[in-house]
Amino acid sequence: MEIEVQWLGVLPIVFGLGWLAARWEKRLEDMEDDVAQQKKQRSTFRGLNLLLNEQPDKAIDALVEVAKLDPETTELHFALGSLFRRRGETERAIRVHQHLVGRDDIAARDRAHAGYELGRDFLRAGMLDRAEASLNQVGDGRYLIPAKVALLEMYQIEKDWRKAIIAASELAQLEKKDYQDQIAQFDCEIALEAMRRQDLVASHLALDHAFIAVPEHIRATILRGEVYILGQRPKEAITTWKLIEEKYPAFLHLVADQWILAHQELGQEFVGLERLVAQLPEHGWGELLDIVYKHVLRLQGAESAELLMSQVLLKTPTLTVLAKRFEAQYELAIAREAQSSATDLKASVDLLKKRTSSLARYTCSSCGFRAKRFYWQCPGCNHWDVYSPKRGEGLAGL
Repeated sequence: MEIEVQWLGVLPIVFGLGWLAARWEKRLEDMEDDVAQQKKQRSTFRGLNLLLNEQPDKAIDALVEVAKLDPETTELHFALGSLFRRRGETERAIRVHQHLVGRDDIAARDRAHAGYELGRDFLRAGMLDRAEASLNQVGDGRYLIPAKVALLEMYQIEKDWRKAIIAASELAQLEKKDYQDQIAQFDCEIALEAMRRQDLVASHLALDHAFIAVPEHIRATILRGEVYILGQRPKEAITTWKLIEEKYPAFLHLVADQWILAHQELGQEFVGLERLVAQLPEHGWGELLDIVYKHVLRLQGAESAELLMSQVLLKTPTLTVLAKRFEAQYELAIAREAQSSATDLKASVDLLKKRTSSLARYTCSSCGFRAKRFYWQCPGCNHWDVYSPKRGEGLAGL
């Protein structure tokens, strides 16, 4: 009993030593955690500082080190993935986002975010099938609309216009916005593809859908007339294009040559030309002027062409009209065998043509991309209906 009493006196000391040892071990662990945390913070701040100093290579190395210290940090992985994609390192971006998609311990919102970013990675890499699959897996939430927007962009790149119509219709419902103008353009693209196949029935059907989306759609009206021309129905083409003549004459240059051809087939070439000439006082610029001048010169001669250009010059004083007037005067000098005048006029014509050919451009109202020909979709920013039908001269006042 004496031995047991002695041991009872020792037990509190043993427990005290154990408690002290546990406290010391926890303190060591806390110190290690503090060191790791400080190291992670230093790496994070170093990475941010390098980013601010525009040193992305070193910044990525610093942030990768942080990701290794704290693999559970999803936001950091997203930041790394975005950095990789921005630098063109799509393979590394794909690996980062695939890792996040495959994790079961992250929130559904973060998984949807990772799926969206992965789709963008595949889109950037040109792997369109995988991009479509990834973007279609993004569920409801804040990334649903951005995923649909990316899909719409992808379908336009692929020229899969039917899927583009579906994506635009879904976005219209989700965003409560009007996508009818874009849908009409997609229908016009489908009609164009059918026209290339000489499938006139399919062309008319696609254009019917375009008119449902946007009644009196300008491009669909132009294409409807072209389909009639393909079907050797010039009278119907002219009747269709009367809408352009009466309501949207600024777009007449897009059909002017075919307009003359359709009237020619009906034995009314001069009538068709006079109707175009009547538009020059208000729209005597750009391609319509070029086309009308060409046909007046061919049908009525240089004298009529010179008189017409003089009249247009009073209403629309531009270098293009002046060049056409000098060109008509040159043709008159040649016809009258006035060699000296013809030589002087030829020099003026060449100089003005060189100048106007470098200045005459259509300009995108969205991104400022300038082009020699008219586009329904800007080659620079891919936006629709951003080109004015008026071809400008110079860099200002377009």
